[in-house]
Amino acid sequence: MPAPLLPYRILPTARIGIEELRSYIVRTFGWETWRQTSVQIQQTIAHIRQFPESGHLPAELEGFIEDNFMQALSGKNRIIYQVRDDIVFIHLVVDTRRDLQALLHRIVLRLI
Repeated sequence: MPAPLLPYRILPTARIGIEELRSYIVRTFGWETWRQTSVQIQQTIAHIRQFPESGHLPAELEGFIEDNFMQALSGKNRIIYQVRDDIVFIHLVVDTRRDLQALLHRIVLRLI
């Protein structure tokens, strides 16, 4: 019997990342590529919900913040998440080629 899926929340920072990703992919490759990418992201989130410990700590975050953030790859994208109180919190969805540290600094500056 498969493990039950944990509930999840997509945080505003992840929603912004998904919208930026969608805009870039549609503009550059078209709607069909976005549909495929979106399905792949949804499947990866379902996998995270079933196997939350299957991710790993992104190298860019080692020693930067608490070690309870994890990353799962979804095609050419990364999903940064955290599990708290048996809920999966999706913090970021971002292209693997983007500079994660620069993106995190930009997000922090938005919050200040």
